[in-house]
Amino acid sequence: MRLDAVYVLAPKPKPPSMPTRRAFLMAGVAFIAGTSLGGACGYAMGSQQAGGVVAGPEEKPKDEPLVSSGNAELDELRRLAVKAPIEELMEDAENFLDALHGSYPTDSILWQGVGRIANHMVAGYRAPNARVVAMLTAQTIERGHPSVAAPLLGLAKQLRAIK
Repeated sequence: MRLDAVYVLAPKPKPPSMPTRRAFLMAGVAFIAGTSLGGACGYAMGSQQAGGVVAGPEEKPKDEPLVSSGNAELDELRRLAVKAPIEELMEDAENFLDALHGSYPTDSILWQGVGRIANHMVAGYRAPNARVVAMLTAQTIERGHPSVAAPLLGLAKQLRAIK
């Protein structure tokens, strides 16, 4: 009797549908592309909502009602800039200037509020944080869009001199 060797082969392993490294790379590229495209489209839509470049700040009479923009935050900032007592504007000056610089850099009505802050600071309005508000106002004016900040540039040097 003779014995022959029998070789039993294991079944071939089923290859994964997509290699792990390649799947990770493709998912990363898709995430980055989606984030970039979404950010660009969101920025484009938001910049259209904020309004275009307008002429320099013009004083509005306090009796004239402000036209609603459809944006509650912008409407409140406009009310603060034009109609609110100066004490209320000065209390919230840091937040007001931050919102103007970050979200509404060319809104002419808000720049009237910057003019009110600057004029009162130069005239001697004193608050606990007067130096900080003066420096922040000067920076906002100097970095502002030329079409709306140009009339206030003369006050920036005076604001920097406040101690």
